[in-house]
Amino acid sequence: FSLLPQNHWDSNYEFSLKLFLLIGKAAFSCGNLDRAYDALKDILKEGRCLEDKFDAYHVYVTILTSEGKNEAWTTCCGVLSKIGQPIPDKFDNKTSKAMVEETRELLKSISFDDLLGMQDMDSEFSTKLRFYTLLLFIAFWKKPQLITLIACRMIQISLEHGVCKDSVFGFVQYAAIICNFSKSEEVKYIQEACRIGKVGMSLLQRYGSPADIMPKVYFCYYGLVAVYLEPLQVCADNMRKSFEVGMSSGDSTLAVNNTLVSIKLAMSAGENLQSCLAEVDYHLEVMHRFQHKLLLLPLLEYRETIVFLIGAPAGLNGTSANPLELISDTSQTKREQTKFMNKMLQSFWGGHSTRCNYYAKKALDTSIEEDFNKLYITWLTALNSFRGIKNKNGTGSQFLRVKETFKHAISTVRAAAEISRWNFQNKVYLLEAEMFSFEGKDVNAKASYAAAITSSASSRFIHEQGLSCELAGLHYKKIGQHTTAWNFLQRAKQCYAEWG
Repeated sequence: FSLLPQNHWDSNYEFSLKLFLLIGKAAFSCGNLDRAYDALKDILKEGRCLEDKFDAYHVYVTILTSEGKNEAWTTCCGVLSKIGQPIPDKFDNKTSKAMVEETRELLKSISFDDLLGMQDMDSEFSTKLRFYTLLLFIAFWKKPQLITLIACRMIQISLEHGVCKDSVFGFVQYAAIICNFSKSEEVKYIQEACRIGKVGMSLLQRYGSPADIMPKVYFCYYGLVAVYLEPLQVCADNMRKSFEVGMSSGDSTLAVNNTLVSIKLAMSAGENLQSCLAEVDYHLEVMHRFQHKLLLLPLLEYRETIVFLIGAPAGLNGTSANPLELISDTSQTKREQTKFMNKMLQSFWGGHSTRCNYYAKKALDTSIEEDFNKLYITWLTALNSFRGIKNKNGTGSQFLRVKETFKHAISTVRAAAEISRWNFQNKVYLLEAEMFSFEGKDVNAKASYAAAITSSASSRFIHEQGLSCELAGLHYKKIGQHTTAWNFLQRAKQCYAEWG
């Protein structure tokens, strides 16, 4: 800055705008947040009109988001208000559902080809969608109750004024909303969500998959929608790809945002736990280096679960990151649902039936944006209910609760399996096997356990293959076929060893 004349904002205004914006972006990319803030605040102070400040505001809010600061939300809302798009403080669930239905009706009358063939919108509206995209990204972690409002507004603007690259995020997030609002057994709505999600992904290709939007789109599509359509391994790999794109483009906030979902998907897909632990520790190092605080604690929750499953010491492996330096700044962003979800996983795999039920209920009672989590919790809860009966003498009411839990879980998982056999059919077979075993239908139980094992192996879910073998072994032990039981338990042990 010392090389610039003192009156450079007057004598070289356009040059100063470009220079200070580049300095802000470069400093942010290098993790020098103080330098980035200084450069961007100069633009916000010296800029002659709002239009000249748009780029600076965008980077400024992105940095605030990476630090988990509430100012990110208020600043972005302030910009939208200045361009005629005020954001309400509250938005109730009844209004949300009405807005989803209204948007659904608008989309129902438009074909896939018509959506893809829409004209490009002008710069006035593309600027609005640019900040809506940023606000939607913040809302996912800060104001989930307003996600519906933002996504539906983005789609309505796009349908009325044409599309731009930021329209993509609106379409994909709307698809995720349909998954969330619809009951899991309502297949037609999940199929509709997948259709809209594919529209968004096709629009992304139309605009050349730009690096500034692609990680956000992948976050919504592969993290919230494609889990019903694509193999979980594909979803996890694409989340990792979006991390690399975000880092290479210099926007570490977008990149780091996707790490939590990629780890969750990797664990759900049964990827090797040692590899998952190394991946988590790498991401913790990245967060430390770039001073990202927003998702630190949720990531540590998953790390704790991985360490528990491995049975390894809890210390960080090969990283200089010290999470304790950041925890005090991120306590307000900690996701209760992530915490309870991980406690439930630890309890389930640790064989603590009562504790598992407790944390499953706590997780379901919290606000869950990802319907896949609800489905997974429902499935594990049903399996765990059988375990609870086996571990102690059950009363009549307990047996009735098991059947009610099973009835809800099997209808939910069967519906999901209609769309993706790869991700869910093995879960259907295992639930059926446990119910057949519970009812004393040994022939049916044997067939369903065998199908669960084969289906899990086919989908490369090594952890669920091990679980199926373990439960099959317990069934054969119960009916007195001890040699067969021992063989299945040995196979379970081998699967768990391969899991890590």
